[in-house]
Amino acid sequence: MKEFVFKRWFLLLLIGGVALAALMPRQLRPAVGLLEPKVIVSAALFLMAWCLESSNLWSTLLRPWAAVWAVLISYCLMPVLGWVAGSMLSMADFRIGLMITVSVPCTLASAALWTRMAQGNEATALLVTLLTTGTSWLATTAWVTVGTGTQVGVDLGNLMLGLFLVLVVPVGIGQLFQAIPALSRFAIRHKIGLGVVSKILVFSIIFKAAVEVFDRLEGGSAFVTLSSIVAVTAACVLTHLTGLAFGFWSSRVWQFKRPDQIAVAFACSQKSLPVALFLYQSYFESYALAVIPMAIYHMGQLIVDTFIAERLAGGERGKMEITQDAQIVS
Repeated sequence: MKEFVFKRWFLLLLIGGVALAALMPRQLRPAVGLLEPKVIVSAALFLMAWCLESSNLWSTLLRPWAAVWAVLISYCLMPVLGWVAGSMLSMADFRIGLMITVSVPCTLASAALWTRMAQGNEATALLVTLLTTGTSWLATTAWVTVGTGTQVGVDLGNLMLGLFLVLVVPVGIGQLFQAIPALSRFAIRHKIGLGVVSKILVFSIIFKAAVEVFDRLEGGSAFVTLSSIVAVTAACVLTHLTGLAFGFWSSRVWQFKRPDQIAVAFACSQKSLPVALFLYQSYFESYALAVIPMAIYHMGQLIVDTFIAERLAGGERGKMEITQDAQIVS
């Protein structure tokens, strides 16, 4: 039992958090309102970059082809998959929410965490995050406009500045810390603990979204049925898994090294909840239920990718890391 809790603590936390959000969303709304996604994401990225040895990141920058391939999948295949899956949903809010989700950049923290869990190249996953976020002002805006049939006016200057401050600056500071020997040794020595903190930060974003979802449902909607929730859940999970499988197997065709194959799989298919919520709150709040597929997609990707990461880790070395990294691996 103790081993099960150690290995599954994050899943248990996620399930417990969602259950709590379902039971008392209105009571929790003021508390989660204090959580600022930008600050949380910046903190998680800083911790990831601090724990990442600079030599690994520079090596990836010199051979970025796996990361470039993941970006192409993230911004070409994933929106198409989301559009196809969304066309099978009856509610316009669900279609728009799913389209927004698959059009945003790679998730800002968990892709690197889950890549590490699967013994992939976390530097490649981090580079995908940088590249997708750096180009999201164009790619995301284009896909959201085309896929939702809505003309979205975006202040590109403010959007680019905001993304730079949230994404690039924390990574730069983290790498500066890594360049200081004493701080680098501290990060390596406490990598497990810092990974736990990163995961808790990721959980807080999911929890905030879950509270908002259940608060809206509690507010009343005669159009939301169990069958519609099952349908949108299936659409979200299948879209994610299709992208992940294509990323992994196509990377084998390109003969990328296995750690890069794993990084491509997670980074191309995992999507950023904070950016999706930012777009929703800025331009799509009139579609009150669009937040539901956003939350489902992101909760689903964390749950299913946990088991996939453990499977990909494989072998004696993977089993050893899962045991030693109990606080990180869920």
